[in-house]
Amino acid sequence: MFRVFLIVILFPLLVMAAGPVVAFEQTNKSYFGGLALGGYDAVAYFTKARAMKGMDAHTLEWNGARWLFSSAANRERFAANPETFAPQYGGYCSNQMSLGNLSDIDPHVWRMIDNKLYLFGHQEGRVRWADEVDQKINAADGHWSRYLGH
Repeated sequence: MFRVFLIVILFPLLVMAAGPVVAFEQTNKSYFGGLALGGYDAVAYFTKARAMKGMDAHTLEWNGARWLFSSAANRERFAANPETFAPQYGGYCSNQMSLGNLSDIDPHVWRMIDNKLYLFGHQEGRVRWADEVDQKINAADGHWSRYLGH
């Protein structure tokens, strides 16, 4: 009887107390209510070299997430070739991915390396990538491939 009490009553309470478990999603949107990049314009990183907030008037559904853009032109550029503008590792923190972890990002902390967008959760992670960039990318690529099941 005591075992039944533990399983039926206490286990669900312990699971709820631990908080929600976020399942892996190919595009990071878990903290942003379904928005990729926290609602920032992926194309603007390439064309304006800065993080620009997107607008609800310029949205696109791609790869299981809703993407916002600062202009219709940016939305169309992304739609024509999303892989060119989408961030590496589905928009998860590049530094944490190099360590094998999924972690959220700050859309204002990023680097462009070989014309690819790498996002980071904080400035310290971005700084860690200043040294041994190739090794960090190789490690992150390997972990990302495992997350994707390749």
